[in-house]
Amino acid sequence: MKIFLICLLFLLIVVPTSAQVLKSTVTVDFGLLPAEEVNNLIDLSANIEDYFNNFAWTDDEYETDIDISIFIIIETVQKKGFEKLYKAQFQIKSASGESFYDKEWEFPYQPGYLFDHRKIEFDPLCHFIDYYALLVLGGELDGYALNLGTPFYDEAQNLANIGLLSKYSKGWNKRLQELQKIMNVRTRPLREAKPDFFEAEYLLEEGKLDEAIIYALKVLDNIDKVVSEQPNNKYLRTFFDAHYVTFAKIFKGDKETLTRLIQYDSYHRETYREVLP
Repeated sequence: MKIFLICLLFLLIVVPTSAQVLKSTVTVDFGLLPAEEVNNLIDLSANIEDYFNNFAWTDDEYETDIDISIFIIIETVQKKGFEKLYKAQFQIKSASGESFYDKEWEFPYQPGYLFDHRKIEFDPLCHFIDYYALLVLGGELDGYALNLGTPFYDEAQNLANIGLLSKYSKGWNKRLQELQKIMNVRTRPLREAKPDFFEAEYLLEEGKLDEAIIYALKVLDNIDKVVSEQPNNKYLRTFFDAHYVTFAKIFKGDKETLTRLIQYDSYHRETYREVLP
């Protein structure tokens, strides 16, 4: 994943072109709903997949696909005025390690619901999806070049502020707080480490271990800055959950660095211990 291969990607929600960036697989679990309610949602997963897959989220001239998986659990439904309002849990993950979970999603839905990227008025379904698409894109693009994901995080923040002021405000205050943690100066060293990490991973796959070690050590230096300020940083935990195996491969046999990793990432200590000399 050579970072010079990625062009600058600026505006999100643009008029669709031939680029396809987010390639999704969506699973919806209706198990908690009464049987008579399931038919109303039978096309939800396909509609969300189409909303993700058939849209150019970025001006990416290389047409880079980002594989994502989405899992939704529909918990309850209640009638509010003319709407049926569903409460759901939502999880989105990208193949390269971006991961978000939300248990406070509420949205109206009925067969024939209009999925449209050009909606002006706040939409608790489409704009919720947009928000998490932006978070994934922000994290992914940070891995291509230094802070390249910032415009996407900024746009996500705009959406969160609009959601907070809408009649569907539930959960948006928490979403805004979580996003601010990603954008916080104390988390910035982790964001800045991502290009070096993916370069290290690329070099490892190419069999250039010595070069991979150089980049991976730079990543650990940045991680040290995060740990010194926020040892329990949520997004550092997510980063290690996605990439601890790569670190173990790169530093196999390096007792000093593996000991350092155990201090940073105690959840995966056994994996690091397995490759100690």
